[in-house]
Amino acid sequence: MLPMTLQDLIRDRRSTRYFDPACLISHEEIYRLIDLANQAPSSNNSQPWRVVIVTEQHLREKLLPIAYNQQQIMTASAVLILLGARQAYYADNLNRIHHEEYIAGCFSQEICETLTQAAIEFYEPRSEQEIQKFLGLECGLWAMTFMLAAQEAGWNTVPMTGYQRAELREMLRLPSRYLDIMMIAVGSGTREGHRTLRHEAERVTVWNAPPSEQP
Repeated sequence: MLPMTLQDLIRDRRSTRYFDPACLISHEEIYRLIDLANQAPSSNNSQPWRVVIVTEQHLREKLLPIAYNQQQIMTASAVLILLGARQAYYADNLNRIHHEEYIAGCFSQEICETLTQAAIEFYEPRSEQEIQKFLGLECGLWAMTFMLAAQEAGWNTVPMTGYQRAELREMLRLPSRYLDIMMIAVGSGTREGHRTLRHEAERVTVWNAPPSEQP
């Protein structure tokens, strides 16, 4: 069998809501997939994603009603709760990341200092609304990378944004510095996700002009 191409992975990925509850996923495999997802781009390489991995039964039972009783909470091999860390845009984190890159030989000390200062000056005046936009965008890039990596490895996934935010935050005792982004259930699907249709490129693009008012 020929290996799947990126086009295959993108076209074949479907949201799966029915999983084999007997199928376990190892810590090593989860970490391997997360390492791949961590290659996703982020502004100033801030890497604001943080992940809570839920596998234990008693935590799933608490999470189930919060997620409107979606049964994949109970049957998936793991449920990832994806968070955006506001502190990723703070000066200490930006200093740390660029210094590690300098030590690793990614660039010179002069470039390190320039990049770090530019990043700090970019984020410092940003409003909470802007920060949330950055976190949602960059964690969304991470999520898609994770799901494609899982698909390539033979796992099925479903992204989940339908949950009660306040209750989730209370359950996890989340400090305000974390923004909850989404959940991703991952496991071995027992049913193929239903087929869906996607718009063709011509329907969603315009050239050198504002988009039309048509949906």
